[in-house]
Amino acid sequence: MAAPMSSETDRQQLEFSANSEHWSPGFWRSHVYKEVEITTVDGRKHRGWVYTVDPVSESVVLVQFEEDRKKTVEMVMGHAMKGIIVVNEDIDCHKEELDHIFITADDTRFSKQDLETRRDELKQWLEKNRLPVKVSGKEGELLSISDALVIEPPYSAESCRSTNEIILGRIQALIRSKPTSGQ
Repeated sequence: MAAPMSSETDRQQLEFSANSEHWSPGFWRSHVYKEVEITTVDGRKHRGWVYTVDPVSESVVLVQFEEDRKKTVEMVMGHAMKGIIVVNEDIDCHKEELDHIFITADDTRFSKQDLETRRDELKQWLEKNRLPVKVSGKEGELLSISDALVIEPPYSAESCRSTNEIILGRIQALIRSKPTSGQ
């Protein structure tokens, strides 16, 4: 496990300004699972591990892990952000906990083999519907459509991520219309 960065000069600090363009979805995705400190326009500092980011509103969901195994969840609204500093880049430190923070006992768990099968079946369905889909991600766990939409495990309509609501809605509808295996 990597140690937190020690000095201010080692930290990646990004200041926002009212005139700057919005950061790309890739920029925000690169901050997921990292520990950050966000400064808001009112001068307050919010520190925690990035659970997720809404790339449209640029709102960030932070999770603080306390010693007694309690977790605190906080949302920092994009319009209120002044700056962001990456404090700890060790994405493996709390990744497992963050991935399962909102999962209930009713949620279905899939084996690695099941996920690969679901990914491959969905990829074939999308290709059959003439969509330019490719496998991406560090471990081949994502499906990408023209860099406009990403589908994460478990490869359901709810697993789609896109900043384009029209594309998102159409791909989700297509996934929902996919025949189940064996049909």
